[in-house]
Amino acid sequence: MKLKSLLLLVGLVLGTTITQAQEGRLIRTDLFNIPTSKFEQASGFTFKIAADSKENIAFNACSLPWVFVFNSAGEQIDSVKLPSDKCVRALEYDEYDNLIIMDNDEARIYRYDPKTRKLETINYTKPEDWFKILNHYYRNFDLPSIPTYYSNNDYLQDFYFTRFPYSYNLYLNYKNGFIYQAHYNFIKRINNHKAYANLKKDDYWFSDNLTPKSKILLIDDESKSIVYYDRFYNLIYENFNTEKLTVNAALGANSEPARFDYCTNIQQNKIFGISGFNKKSISISSWGF
Repeated sequence: MKLKSLLLLVGLVLGTTITQAQEGRLIRTDLFNIPTSKFEQASGFTFKIAADSKENIAFNACSLPWVFVFNSAGEQIDSVKLPSDKCVRALEYDEYDNLIIMDNDEARIYRYDPKTRKLETINYTKPEDWFKILNHYYRNFDLPSIPTYYSNNDYLQDFYFTRFPYSYNLYLNYKNGFIYQAHYNFIKRINNHKAYANLKKDDYWFSDNLTPKSKILLIDDESKSIVYYDRFYNLIYENFNTEKLTVNAALGANSEPARFDYCTNIQQNKIFGISGFNKKSISISSWGF
């Protein structure tokens, strides 16, 4: 074999190996830091984060009944005083960039309009209410038709206590309008736009790593790959076609103990979250391919 051909072959093999090794590897971009002094406590935090379509980031620490909003340069552009001093259980932006907030007692949901700076309280009577507030896909879908799992509070940690006998862990793919439900060891891909129907074998994606608490962040329906985070705050990439699993450590090695959070926005092309926390600052970053 001629030297030129041999070098070309070696290059192709090495290129293929490197590409395979990098599948699922997320690239982190550091955005800004929030001074820890902004909050009352030095440890024991529970953080919540949400991002709107312009990549403005809403942030809450359980020690204060406030949600602070920062632009991507780290400048505080808004703040929301919550009527309750309870921790925030869920924090998301709806399809119109209104901020949706659920208190930890599941007693009420707040909707904040950043244009009018008006905060309204919305009735929260069943788990479906949260999803119907977020966008028209959920409102037009018969959510109670989705088989769900039931909670036994005798075996749940206090933070996961729920006043409802059942709950959902749903992800909406804005690219195709499909709903994905995380369950024990599998994901259901619900591709009917009106009501749950009998699913095909290909609509079940199985994994030993999934639980109903796994928060799905990104989905590529064509390649059957997802990114979610686990209870150790790793960002997990999993490809259900190739069975490739890549663990991306999201936190810095010297982060203080806390409950961290990660999110995506309506574009669903990157992840936002906390990459570090110490006595001086809370680091906000994004992750993408």
